[in-house]
Amino acid sequence: MARLKLGFIPIEGGHYYEESLEEVTRAEALGFDSVWMEEHHSVANHYWPSPLTVLAGFATRTSRVTLGTDIAVGAFHHPVRLAEDVAMLDVMSGGRVTLGVAIGYKPDEFALYGVPLEKRGARFEEQVAIMKGLWTGERVSFQGAYYTVEGRLEPAPVQKPHPPLWIGGWGDITLRRAATLADNWIPGPTADLRRLLQGKKQFLENRAAAGRTQAITEWPLTRDVIIADTDREARALAEAHIMVAYRREYAGGWRHPFIDASIATDLDKLMEDRFIIGGPDQCIAKIRRFVEAYGMTHLICRTFFPGMPHAHITRELELLAKEVMPAFR
Repeated sequence: MARLKLGFIPIEGGHYYEESLEEVTRAEALGFDSVWMEEHHSVANHYWPSPLTVLAGFATRTSRVTLGTDIAVGAFHHPVRLAEDVAMLDVMSGGRVTLGVAIGYKPDEFALYGVPLEKRGARFEEQVAIMKGLWTGERVSFQGAYYTVEGRLEPAPVQKPHPPLWIGGWGDITLRRAATLADNWIPGPTADLRRLLQGKKQFLENRAAAGRTQAITEWPLTRDVIIADTDREARALAEAHIMVAYRREYAGGWRHPFIDASIATDLDKLMEDRFIIGGPDQCIAKIRRFVEAYGMTHLICRTFFPGMPHAHITRELELLAKEVMPAFR
């Protein structure tokens, strides 16, 4: 079995940057492979609006971990600015950036930016074409239905031909875009195993149909993870923290594609084939299921849920590094 890469999403939101930075530097010292930032807007004490800004802070205090967005929302960025910011972060970090990007779905976020929800997919396709053109050093002369761009990007990113571009999200069109426009697909933490397997099959079929024959070597999965010394302690933390997030956010009008109020309030239903919750042995068994059934090669652990103490996340990093990782290396 290939070595499983381990990444995580640290504490985020509010004024928690110092704690987040402490977790990230500790994780790198423990041998973690990657650190990721999400993008949501106007959410109190959970999520930051500016993932690349936060990752730039992490870049200055780390030397080895991949720095990724999981997920940046294309609709809220001008493609030239996003291409420049990613290239700049790639320069600052010595070529450690992965851009995970998606079209977005939350109506209130689109209202905040004054961006229409309609046609966001078509705009997104233009954005991807512009960014890839700029990153590869070409002079871009682009006239689309939504963007007109003339010029080039300086400085170019360090990674060639460009930083990995992973597209997140669901639905037939998204899976086609991921297969034809991106380097990979990065599914979100809310999907269960059945949906993941369906999505992977469709993604691979789309790639084959498009004549893209290069093998996908990395299969990332983001999962909601709570590890503790015992199964019981982990379960109690999930009741106290994950359920707050799911009830308030997904069941509270976010209009997530497939987490609705009926499922967002039932921990047992949510845990099944979705979350990784438990003591070390239980977590190892759940992770192994995703490795064996899905082919996961890179586990991205979402560790922060509203109210989750920084001290516990620090403990989780130790448990993951010392108890869980040896089982997969």
